[in-house]
Amino acid sequence: MRFHSFVYSLLTILSFIACKPTVTKHQQSFDTKKIAEFKRFISKEITAGKIAGAEVLISKDNKIVLHEAQGFANITKQKKLAKNSIYYIQSMTKPIISAAIMQLHEKGLLSLEDNVSRFIPEIETLRVTIDPEQGVEGSTVPLEKSLTIRHLLNHTSGLSHGLGDNKLESQLYQLLYGQPEDYKIHENIESRVAALLSVPLIGQPDKQWYYSAGGDLLALIIKRVSKQNIQDYLQENIFDPLEMKDTGYNILEMESGRVMSLHEFNENGKLETSKIQVPKTGNTIFGGTHGLYSTAKDYLNFCQMFLNKGTWKEHQVLKSETVSLMAQNHVGDLYQSSGKGFGLGFEVILDADKADGPGNNRQLSWGGYFRTHFFIDPEQQLIGLWMTQMLPHSNYYGNALRENIYGALLNP
Repeated sequence: MRFHSFVYSLLTILSFIACKPTVTKHQQSFDTKKIAEFKRFISKEITAGKIAGAEVLISKDNKIVLHEAQGFANITKQKKLAKNSIYYIQSMTKPIISAAIMQLHEKGLLSLEDNVSRFIPEIETLRVTIDPEQGVEGSTVPLEKSLTIRHLLNHTSGLSHGLGDNKLESQLYQLLYGQPEDYKIHENIESRVAALLSVPLIGQPDKQWYYSAGGDLLALIIKRVSKQNIQDYLQENIFDPLEMKDTGYNILEMESGRVMSLHEFNENGKLETSKIQVPKTGNTIFGGTHGLYSTAKDYLNFCQMFLNKGTWKEHQVLKSETVSLMAQNHVGDLYQSSGKGFGLGFEVILDADKADGPGNNRQLSWGGYFRTHFFIDPEQQLIGLWMTQMLPHSNYYGNALRENIYGALLNP
């Protein structure tokens, strides 16, 4: 009887151990109550009518910790937002284009110090404005040095984006984008680059960090160097290797129902579906500043490749030394954000003790105009993504993403 009793007890213990849920390393890293608080924060923002909906994805140690979608993809139609919805990611296009340029750099097809005029001779007529308030027709001076590919990657070229509040920027915006509904003011990337180069620089190269549309020049360089359509180049060299199945400049008709609508406040301050929506098909400007649609999961793969030092599964998308180079500060003290610098396509934290908000040294981040955001933290092997579609632009939710994720980390 004692033997049978011992066997029964042993089997009971083994059964309990087998049934007990395994707590993995990445789950142990977060305070579950604070993660729940983050989810409630999103819900409150939606209930308060501040956003229609949002999708959040958090990954640590290459494991998804949280993937949540709340609210509406279209608030007017009360269409629920689902996970793996498709978003127009605006300037989150820029890091992807930067990675593509660095692939060409690895192959020896171009150098970071190459003059842009080697690939885009039209740039040689550029001059620099004396006073942006004088606009396009104002007085100008010659360039003191040539623009390089590095200047385009780190936003020190002196080019602008048409987003500022001076006369020159306002005129440039009209030349590049027209009215909000004029998504097809240009037929191709060559046309938009020509419009950009028809306007004087806002400043001399290397004299300031100034957010620019230089990514469009990078896209044109990719096209001319690779001798491929930009969409085809990205598909072959980035999207396919990274399994970014829902990323591109146009949406397949069968997937169009997954696209979240753009939202904004009406004249009465009420949130509604915007009357202006980005075309899902027929887009022919394969740009480098913006233009891509993507999903949280697709962009996670892109971010994870950087944490993996350039590899994704069996694919080497970038070399380890290239990833390291992109994550370094390339602008000296020109980037006017305490504790931060700018690399080749990303903002990078240099001194976390001085930087606003939580994070660690070497953290990379950026966002899109419709309030999409991401960050990559190599020290924590951590990625955070926030997806929504909302005007006007604000960094509020990018900041909230970092604050809530780091606030939930047990060992930040």
